[in-house]
Amino acid sequence: MIKTLLGFRDNSPREQGWWNFLKSRFAQGRRGMIGQHHSADRHWQEDLANLCLQLRQLGSDFDKTTFLREFTGSLIAIGRPDERTSRRYRFSSLDSLDLSTIYPALKSHQLPAECGVTSLFYIKLLYSLGYRAYQYSFGFLEKPDDWLVHSVPLVDIDFCGARRLIIQDPYWNLTYCDQEGLPIDFFVLLATIKRRQYEQIAAQMSSVNTSFMIADASVYPRMSDACKAAMTKAFTNHDGSRKAEIPIARNFATLMQSPCHHVENAFVEALRRRGFPEPFLYAYMFRTADVAGDDGRSDIQRRIDAILR
Repeated sequence: MIKTLLGFRDNSPREQGWWNFLKSRFAQGRRGMIGQHHSADRHWQEDLANLCLQLRQLGSDFDKTTFLREFTGSLIAIGRPDERTSRRYRFSSLDSLDLSTIYPALKSHQLPAECGVTSLFYIKLLYSLGYRAYQYSFGFLEKPDDWLVHSVPLVDIDFCGARRLIIQDPYWNLTYCDQEGLPIDFFVLLATIKRRQYEQIAAQMSSVNTSFMIADASVYPRMSDACKAAMTKAFTNHDGSRKAEIPIARNFATLMQSPCHHVENAFVEALRRRGFPEPFLYAYMFRTADVAGDDGRSDIQRRIDAILR
């Protein structure tokens, strides 16, 4: 009866896993939990259970992982944490990232994040809900372009009865589709970029509201003095006190095409310096780290490297 009321209509492994998760959270809630860590874990588990119920209203894996991508993008504030905050929440790998510990800090905007942490949080969230996912990093490791590195999640989904490994980028809040508007497999994406058939690739973008947090405009040394002054003004209240955060729209245009910090153009210029007069998409051809994530990552990396050669 309860399964029917909550919308569980089949007995697939993922459906059964979500149902078992909700039952365990209900039983845990009845037993009660004591202590600060347990309290944080309880809040995380309660919110995760609510996410499970919201996912039940969506049809396909693509819709569900897109919803979770936008949830992540709105949850996490954009910015660079200060040294003290970085030390407090430091983790060395995907395995060492504990969602119940980091989630309260992200939700309360005590911990802003750049693409790496945003990507890893999304991947661990997907793990919690029965999905397989990996992290792919691309860009440039040589100075002066070593700041141009981006990490994206690759998510394994069922699409029309077949498996596809797709980009779901919660930091830029986008995915990529083919000419028909269907999610494009990452291996197909790379092969299409290698052939320079950019017209066959379309970015499917959306926008969500989040916050922007910085300790000081000096953390963006490549920004003009005029833009730094404008940013400082935006973070200043009428009485001269400083705002902890300001609202911002998370989307590709805001993060990559701002006239104050046009990162897309910087990627294009870095490509040209390497002899590739290509659009930004070609930067995906420059892998900067081993693929991280779930079992099977070594095979995925081999397939990627076979295309990149």
